[in-house]
Amino acid sequence: MKPHSPNSTPSPRVSVVLLSYNRPAYLREALAALAVQSYQDMEVTVVDNPSPASEEIAKIVRQYPRITFLQHKVNLGYTGGMNSGMMSVSGHYICLTEDDIVMDENCIQRFVEYMDDHPATGLIAPIIYNKAARTIRWAGGRFELGGVYRMKIFGAGETDAGQFEDPFEVNFIDGATMFARADLWKSLKGFHEDFFMYAEAVEFSIRVALTGQKLEVVPQAKVYHFEPPERPTPPEIEFHKVKNFFALYLLHAPLGNLPEFVFRYAVLNTLRSALGRKGNTLLTLKALWWVLKKTPGLLRERRKGVPQINVLDSVATATGTLKNEQAPQAVNH
Repeated sequence: MKPHSPNSTPSPRVSVVLLSYNRPAYLREALAALAVQSYQDMEVTVVDNPSPASEEIAKIVRQYPRITFLQHKVNLGYTGGMNSGMMSVSGHYICLTEDDIVMDENCIQRFVEYMDDHPATGLIAPIIYNKAARTIRWAGGRFELGGVYRMKIFGAGETDAGQFEDPFEVNFIDGATMFARADLWKSLKGFHEDFFMYAEAVEFSIRVALTGQKLEVVPQAKVYHFEPPERPTPPEIEFHKVKNFFALYLLHAPLGNLPEFVFRYAVLNTLRSALGRKGNTLLTLKALWWVLKKTPGLLRERRKGVPQINVLDSVATATGTLKNEQAPQAVNH
C-alpha cells in the first residue's frame, strides 16, 4: 500500500474498509493478504466493534503503520460499523470486506479494471470460496420478495470447474465483500442502520438496482472465507434475522404480496413455535413487537421514494431454481 499524506498526495483510488469483531486470528490473515495486493494505490481502514479480543486486535493492526484504525466504544453491528468506515475514507472506489475474508493477491486489481471499463455497473463482488475446502461458497444470488421469499445462491458447495468464466449480472451481492464507487455508497447513505446485521446486503442490493445500475459478479476476483464454526445461532442474532426479514418486506415488497407473507411468516411461524415444532416463541414475539413499533416509520420511508419491485430480473449466466426460504440467506458475517 502506498503511503498517502493529506498535504502532498492525492486521495487513493481505492479505500478498503475491513470490519473486525472478535476474530484476531482471522484478522491476521486478512491483513496479510491486503498487504500483498498487486494493486497498490489504496488505503485500508480497519473498523473494530468492541469485543473481548479488541485489545489483541489493536495490537495486530498496529503492526501496519499505514492502516487507519477505528475502534468503536459500542457494537454498531455490521451496518453501523461499515457505514462509519465508508464515511471516513476518501478513495474513488470503496471496497468493503471483513476479518474472515482472505483476498487473492489480484482481487483489488480485478475490481478496479472491471469498474473502470463498465460505467453502467454500480456494485460488484468476487466469487467467494470456502477457505479450507476450496469449494465455492457464493457466486452471486437472486431473490424474489413474493408471498413466499425465494433465494438462489449460485455455485454453493460446487467445485470450481470453470462454470463461472465471464462476469454476470445478479440481483443480490453479499456483504462479505462488495466493491463500488464512493459516490454510490454515499448517495445511498450506506446500509440501513436499523438492520444491524443480516439481510442488510439484500436491502442494499435492492436500492442499488433501483438506481438503474447493474450488480455483477466478477469471477476473476476471488476471496476465501473462513468457514464459520458449527454452533447454535445466539438468540440476539436470531432476533435480528427475524426482524430484518419483516423490515425488508415493509420497505420493498409489493403491497399485494404482504398479506400472504404476513400470514405465512408471522402467523403460521408463531403458531408453529408456540406448538414447539420450530423456533423460539418469545424471540419471535420480541422481533414482531420491534417490527410493529417500527412499521409506521418504515412505511413512511417507503412512501418517501423507495421504489417497489416485483422481481429484480437477473440476466445471470448462472441459473437455477429459486428456493423457498424461511429467512434471507447470506454468507455469515
